[in-house]
Amino acid sequence: MPLKSFQIFTLMCGFFSRFYAIASPPIQTAQKEVLRGVDVSLRCEVSFLSESSTLQWERDGEQTSNTTLLYNNSAYIILHTVDGHNQGKYYCRLMEDGRVTTVRIHTLYVSSNSYNGNNKINTIYRQSSNNSDVSLICKTKKEYNRWKWTWEQRPNSQTDLIAVENGTEVQVKGPIKPGRLSSTTYNSQVFIFHISPVNFNSSGTYRCITKDINNPYTTTMLRTIRVSVEHPDGLLRNRSVILTCEVSEVTDSLMLVWLRMEGNRGVLGKQQIMTEKNNKLQLTVNLSNNETDPLHWQCAVFTEDTLRALAPITISLSSSSKTTTRPNKEFNKYAKATVSSVLVLCAGIMLGAILYYLYRKRMSVHSNPQESEPVYININLMRKDKVERSNALGNRETSPEMYRHLRRNRYDKTNINERDETPATSESVTYATIYFNKSRCQT
Repeated sequence: MPLKSFQIFTLMCGFFSRFYAIASPPIQTAQKEVLRGVDVSLRCEVSFLSESSTLQWERDGEQTSNTTLLYNNSAYIILHTVDGHNQGKYYCRLMEDGRVTTVRIHTLYVSSNSYNGNNKINTIYRQSSNNSDVSLICKTKKEYNRWKWTWEQRPNSQTDLIAVENGTEVQVKGPIKPGRLSSTTYNSQVFIFHISPVNFNSSGTYRCITKDINNPYTTTMLRTIRVSVEHPDGLLRNRSVILTCEVSEVTDSLMLVWLRMEGNRGVLGKQQIMTEKNNKLQLTVNLSNNETDPLHWQCAVFTEDTLRALAPITISLSSSSKTTTRPNKEFNKYAKATVSSVLVLCAGIMLGAILYYLYRKRMSVHSNPQESEPVYININLMRKDKVERSNALGNRETSPEMYRHLRRNRYDKTNINERDETPATSESVTYATIYFNKSRCQT
């Protein structure tokens, strides 16, 4: 029985709708309310993600400025120390072949206070570096007359950090100095302790205490991670490097992952599950020379499927040098020695040129008179001038003006020694060569 046009159209629509449903994953929605001051990690996943497609989080049509990672067909985002500004809807969008598909919508609500009493603990992770910081926020509904932040690095080692009472100034007490964003005046409803930079030894349990030391208003456990790179056999003998990622403490099971970054997409390098039983809470990966490009790596901390922290590191390598902490010092030492040698050589060349110039100048002053240029003088003219002077001396009484003229010419002319007494005639001209030392004649 032949199909009618309407039936064919219905089948085609059904086929394309099923194909679109397979190609476009359904939209997942979620909502969550969190305490002010905590870290929030969001994740969305697709079944397959090609290299040409991207999966990213957006908020209100704009890309977020927080930490993002694309790994294992999933897009992650970490919101640090959330407050009212982080509240709203977050969209995970898949962009492929010019088509945009929304995969997940997550609505986030942030409470007006940070109370997590009843011995609840909020755990956050921070990288230990000069550019890392953390703000511990204690925000209450009620008003309190006194505040205090304490730190417990190890069990039963609680230490006061800062404290304030109504009508007094903030007192700094503990070993960790408060950062610039810490509270400096009394406020009855908020008290902030800012740490900047975060050191590896800054890990521990921080408590905000309002009135009862046994019932803190806010308890935050800070875990620090640090990454490093080194050459196992020095600069010249081996071109491999070792990356190390270390976590300060583990209370529950977590996983450390080394990722080689290609943009914001992570490629697995090595991973390991860490527990309290591990002797060393660190993960190392040995990179040979052909694995050092690209140069951007990140150590990721996961608890189950939740991304808790990222610690980036850049390996400054080239075909001729490796720049880690130790090799950099050696390279700078050799570079400074080379520059110093070049400067000394240039100074020696300039000094030699100056001495040679002064030597040539001195030799030109004391040169041999016989090497001076010859001067040709007409001897007949000299004799004629002598006769004219004799006549002028005889008649100076009768012609005083002429005498003065001849006398001036006499002293203007150069005195020379007569070397030839041959009588001059009108047809004969005799030339003599007389040598002068120019340097002695100059004044």
